[in-house]
Amino acid sequence: MKILLSVLFMLAISLQASPLHIDGVKKMLDEASKVVEHVSPKELKRMLDKEEDFYLIDLRGSDQVERGEIYWIDSFKIPRGYLEFRVELKIPDKNARVILYCCSGKRSILAAKSMMDMGYTNVAHLEGGIRAWVEQDYLLDTTYGEMQKYQTEE
Repeated sequence: MKILLSVLFMLAISLQASPLHIDGVKKMLDEASKVVEHVSPKELKRMLDKEEDFYLIDLRGSDQVERGEIYWIDSFKIPRGYLEFRVELKIPDKNARVILYCCSGKRSILAAKSMMDMGYTNVAHLEGGIRAWVEQDYLLDTTYGEMQKYQTEE
């Protein structure tokens, strides 16, 4: 009986905490969306095709990167949790053009806001992330160096 009561108590606490957590994240995403530039997959593809001068940062974890990435010569893989610690080593010029992407665009918009807070002046994120990229049938570079279409996992 004590175990059942303990489980029910923990469940009640976790249910009460969830809406606060979701509301907090939603507020952060909304605030970042107001100040961070959004780059559509079409716009990023145009920038790549024109070979514009910018850095592309993939924030996804290694298990996600293995499934394919957006190819660009000035591309870095920095997992989201390490961005603030590593970005200044990779991109010391705080006026450089930087585009960030993740799976859905949520981590990248928060990361872009964080870079702006660090003093970066020309930061944007890929709206909709790599999912939006592949929905446009744009190619990904695989771990084997082949360019191919990829269907994201749900």
